Amino acid sequence: MVDAEKCPDPDVREPTAEEIKEQGNQCVRAGNYKEAILHYSQAIKMTPNPDATLFSNRSLAFLKVKLYYYANEDADRAIQLRPDWAKGYFRRGEVQTAAGHYDTALLAYGRALQLQPNDITIINAAQKVANLSSREAKMAKRLPWMFVAAGTLLGVLISLADTFLAEKPSLAHPAVAFLLTLALALLGYGGYRMYRYMVNMQKKGNLEAPVDLLEGFEKQEDVEDPAETGGTANRNRYSKAQARQRFRKGKS
Repeated sequence: MVDAEKCPDPDVREPTAEEIKEQGNQCVRAGNYKEAILHYSQAIKMTPNPDATLFSNRSLAFLKVKLYYYANEDADRAIQLRPDWAKGYFRRGEVQTAAGHYDTALLAYGRALQLQPNDITIINAAQKVANLSSREAKMAKRLPWMFVAAGTLLGVLISLADTFLAEKPSLAHPAVAFLLTLALALLGYGGYRMYRYMVNMQKKGNLEAPVDLLEGFEKQEDVEDPAETGGTANRNRYSKAQARQRFRKGKS
């Protein structure tokens, strides 16, 4: 007698890559981007020939959860697979814009417009990033003066307060007041330089690969007792997959 529980149901079948892709699309429309990433990743694994559309869609999902490095990687992969497809360059432009790299985004949108000149979505996106780039350039010219002005104003206020409010003014001499004001103005400029450095580092970090916390486990080795192996140490090197499994077991 045949065990019915072991017989496969003829009506049950594994979903196709196209069906899984559509599940990802539904998740994107519902705003469930993390689940969409899982569906697109599964569809990519099931597709024998790499599909630029899947990488483009997953790039969008990564972008929505602010994983800019992975979003950019998928956009580049889509461009590599279909260099004559405007959507791949559009995706790259979206990622670069979100990461604050406006000039690079303009180049990507420009290439997309070369391939699809009349696409209003690309045109609007290019215009938006052009405005952002122009605004950033203007602020880059104004901010140093604003920081210096703030330092100068602070120095003047301190000098006035010392002159009119203190019983024994310590900044009564004009040279002393001038030096204080100059020092605070220079301090303001130093604050601007620090601010610009932090902004640039943040932009750079947006597209850098995240730290792989499991990297050290790839080279993890177990050393047997030399006494048990005839004086010879036997080193077993683990693969990345094995290391990840060991790491997960260690956490449980």
